[in-house]
Amino acid sequence: MMRYSIGAILVLAMTAAACGSSGGSVQSTTTTPPTPAFSISSSASESIIGTWRTEYTCEKFVQALEREGVGDLAANYLVALRMQQGPADRIANVADLCAGAKDIQRTQVFQPNGYLIHYQGKVIVDDCHCYQLIGRHTFVVLGDPGDPDIPLQYRIEGKTLTFDAVMPSQCSSARCRDEFAFAIAVYAVGTWRRVNS
Repeated sequence: MMRYSIGAILVLAMTAAACGSSGGSVQSTTTTPPTPAFSISSSASESIIGTWRTEYTCEKFVQALEREGVGDLAANYLVALRMQQGPADRIANVADLCAGAKDIQRTQVFQPNGYLIHYQGKVIVDDCHCYQLIGRHTFVVLGDPGDPDIPLQYRIEGKTLTFDAVMPSQCSSARCRDEFAFAIAVYAVGTWRRVNS
């Protein structure tokens, strides 16, 4: 069963949904992804707080999910992120999941206190209170009620940010695997670059 967050809602309604247990406002407005309203000081230059952008290709996307052992869920999330035409069953068993797929640009604005805005292109696809920082290098994706929270280790090197998802112990249920795949699909596909304010 797919998590009722950005993945499932995009498939059903092709609009955004709130993620995380605290919820957020659903928006599908077109706007330019902003830079943070606060300035990033030199002491905060190693901080995840700020605006980051990446490009997703289907090949990199599928490889990221396969590398983490959830490649069987790639078709679901290719459709959820509108990289492929649905339904997911249509492409799940084809020889090339990426035939006809489109590349996308993702932007994330990390604000203090766990507030996050996701853009796909110039459209807000998620606006939520859905993460928590644990220490200096661990980012936790807060799951919906009843779903596990998924930790990701992150590294900031200069103006680049990368995530490595950490599968929770005893994560064999379909619900846990889906939550883990969601975290990879949204954060851990490739390298993010800081957008200067």
